[in-house]
Amino acid sequence: MSIIANLFLSISVVFNNILLQIPMADTFRSEGKIYVVIGIILILLIGFFLYLWRVDKKLDKLEDEIKNK
Repeated sequence: MSIIANLFLSISVVFNNILLQIPMADTFRSEGKIYVVIGIILILLIGFFLYLWRVDKKLDKLEDEIKNK
């Protein structure tokens, strides 16, 4: 679980550094829209990682079936 936490922390630091260097981010931040952007990015990343986790589980199951034959 600490790998996921470290990955999340690293991604958030990178996004924070990128957003601080983009002038458009100041506009989003001043209007409060930056939280919507960050929320959408987080939802997409969480969905992507859940998809990868499910595919990994299915592959493990298939590998076990192949080994048992």
